[in-house]
Amino acid sequence: MKGMGRTVFQGTKIDTFQVEIIGVLRNYLGPGGDMILARLEGEPLDKTGVMPGMSGSPVYVMGKLIGAVGYTWSFAKEPIAGITPIQGMIDLFDREETSDLNAGLKDHLFSGLPGAGSQFDASTSGELQPVATPLVMSGFAPQTVSDLRKELLPLGLFPIQGGGGTDPNLPVGTFEPGAAVGIQLVRGDLSMTGIGTLTYRDGDRVLALGHPMLSVGSTSLPMTSAYIHGIMPSQFLSFKMGTATAPRGEIVQDRSQGVAGRIGETPAMMPAQIEIISAGDSRRFNIELLNDRDFGPILLRTALASAIISSEKLTGETTVAAKGRISVAGRSPLVFENVYAGPAGLGLAVLGLTTPVNRLLRNPYEEIHIESVTYTLEVEEDARVGRIESVRLDKTHIEAGDSIGIVISVRKYLGDLQKIDAMLKIPEQTDDQRLVLHIVSASSYLKMESKRVPDEYRAKHLEHLFRILGRVEKNDTLILQLLSARAGVTVEGREVSTLPPSVVSAMNLSRESGSVRSVRQTILKEVRIPTDSVLSGSQTVVLLVGREKNGVIFAGKAGPTGGKK
Repeated sequence: MKGMGRTVFQGTKIDTFQVEIIGVLRNYLGPGGDMILARLEGEPLDKTGVMPGMSGSPVYVMGKLIGAVGYTWSFAKEPIAGITPIQGMIDLFDREETSDLNAGLKDHLFSGLPGAGSQFDASTSGELQPVATPLVMSGFAPQTVSDLRKELLPLGLFPIQGGGGTDPNLPVGTFEPGAAVGIQLVRGDLSMTGIGTLTYRDGDRVLALGHPMLSVGSTSLPMTSAYIHGIMPSQFLSFKMGTATAPRGEIVQDRSQGVAGRIGETPAMMPAQIEIISAGDSRRFNIELLNDRDFGPILLRTALASAIISSEKLTGETTVAAKGRISVAGRSPLVFENVYAGPAGLGLAVLGLTTPVNRLLRNPYEEIHIESVTYTLEVEEDARVGRIESVRLDKTHIEAGDSIGIVISVRKYLGDLQKIDAMLKIPEQTDDQRLVLHIVSASSYLKMESKRVPDEYRAKHLEHLFRILGRVEKNDTLILQLLSARAGVTVEGREVSTLPPSVVSAMNLSRESGSVRSVRQTILKEVRIPTDSVLSGSQTVVLLVGREKNGVIFAGKAGPTGGKK
């Protein structure tokens, strides 16, 4: 049988190409998931083959719509395509439109579908693969496009550097079968749009692609018209270069047969504002991005890195004072700040700022709605870094109730040794006890605490997660922590350390597993000292209270009075 297909090769004009049916692959996409095999003919397909951007091109035989171009072979020498039958696509109209954010992208990767993989994967050259979707990225730094490509190619998405973002000044064609369609993941000062073809329209309902976009089931993605600038010829893979134009509505289903959308209002996305401040310059970026539990954090991380690169740089010696604010529906905003420094300071800032969004969106407890994200980064082009090198006490004989003078030496990067003075009062009723004093950086403190009281850092519910994310130790803070060997407990992830031993023993007999955990050491006192450097390293001192000799042991060695640990 012979037929014809419709797609856009240039501008908004819908062109036709010839189709020769080769056969039908029964149950190729699972039970009842047949695939029509066809050879495509006509310019420019004889030279380009089945190219990214053609996904969803409707195919007609004897004037009747039979399906959409959706699949092809990796590195095929002829334009042979797999056509997704239209009935399976029309069935998408009957699927319930519900938020499916808890499904998670990783539960729906193409690798879980029969005959699925990547059009770029030579190891699957003997199988039909979804035609790659060009993901045109505007405003993103080339380095981030390259990094994102590694993550998205296995999903059948083909990130390419584009320009213009959403351009309402370009011509807008009729939104009918064969027209170019855009599916937006990011919009605003930075944009990211998947380019495909409209397969079918029934009133305000439409179908496109003939294969998944992200395969996340029920969803809500902005749908636009698109303008095709032309075909980018390549010996590796030719593709359509397009730009989103007029908004059209939203994509509400994203499943193995294709995507289904509704013409009308475009959906709300997650707003994010990024401000980069440096010497004599300040730049602000306003974007909106997909509010998805798995894909959203990747997009946010890429956008933040691109904003930094376009304003400053991503590597080299820097100090970054970073602030973040996450507004969540029905809750008080989560506000946090920190300082990062060193050759990877900006990269660490990107990771530190986006991790809370990642953990909130991917939490397993409740579905949440992030209303907005705001970031402010103040960048200096020098590395204010220091390492805790040594500690000195003004006495070696320690009694309960004593105040100890402490001098901490911090070695500055490319600088002098800095002396920091501190006072620590030994609590009463600690006679004849062995106390441990840690002088640590914020990073060392978090490592030690996550081992001492692991339940404090393992969220048990959403409120606990918010408490963990809001408890940020700044990297330029020097922390003095005094511990005793007295046992304590954590109850529902919160440490209780001032209980009598008899009460601790009784609580450890709790009949509910996981609710009460014992803690071998108890915090007696903590002192935090702000500094002007991002610190690393630690020092440990053992204090033997009430001993006439061997009252202080430094890092496992004897103090000035002699003796060994």
